[in-house]
Amino acid sequence: MIKIFQGDFQSVQRDVNNWIEVYSPEILDFKQSMCSLEHNIIVLLTFSYEIKAGPQKVKYRVTK
Repeated sequence: MIKIFQGDFQSVQRDVNNWIEVYSPEILDFKQSMCSLEHNIIVLLTFSYEIKAGPQKVKYRVTK
């Protein structure tokens, strides 16, 4: 399966960390691209991953 994250650095970093913490995927490959859009740097991360086998419960983390 493929998962794509895009946006500014801080939002992409937060989204990736949350995704890994909740789903614990087995990441097979990873690609990173960066481009400048006026005064912002846009980050594009692409993960190729497999879902781990076995019964799992999805955990949701709520931040205040």
